[in-house]
Amino acid sequence: MLLNTSNHIPSMKNTSEDIFLWQQIKKGDITAFEKLYDIYADVLLTFASQYTNETSIAKDAIHDVFLDIYKYRTGLAQNVNVKSYLFKITQRNVLKKHKASKKIFSITSDYDSVILKELSFEDTLIEEESNTALNSKLAFAMQELTEKQRKALFYRFNEDKPYEEIASILDISIESCRTLIYRCLKELRKKL
Repeated sequence: MLLNTSNHIPSMKNTSEDIFLWQQIKKGDITAFEKLYDIYADVLLTFASQYTNETSIAKDAIHDVFLDIYKYRTGLAQNVNVKSYLFKITQRNVLKKHKASKKIFSITSDYDSVILKELSFEDTLIEEESNTALNSKLAFAMQELTEKQRKALFYRFNEDKPYEEIASILDISIESCRTLIYRCLKELRKKL
């Protein structure tokens, strides 16, 4: 098995083409969507192969990424590092699908006996739908934040930048940066 759970995601910057295609996709442009898929599908497949040796799982995960992008295009954030987003979501989907492809058992014990209970397909599907709904709520809640708040969260969680660097970029003190991010997260938790 090639399962690698380290967060080895290439650090990449948006190109002007990525930004343009993302904006067009948000408007419902199917040609832009197809172009983004053509640009990244093979690269993402190579990347996904780090996490599973089952090509079908990798391909399904990538297709789901793009289907979700188009399905939820109106709720997508405007300022996104497209490459980083695609790689992170692909990684998450591959790991999720890889895990779901294995039989999932829960063990309950009442002193003398151990009972193995296979979780049903419906349980797995319900969990996936709950995650999708939560992601959709999160996207809408993010839109309600100010641009500065979204940037702070983006730099902290998408770019993995330290508070000191974020404070410098946003031209605020380190304490203000920590407070800003803390309040953003608190606000998002309330809305979810």
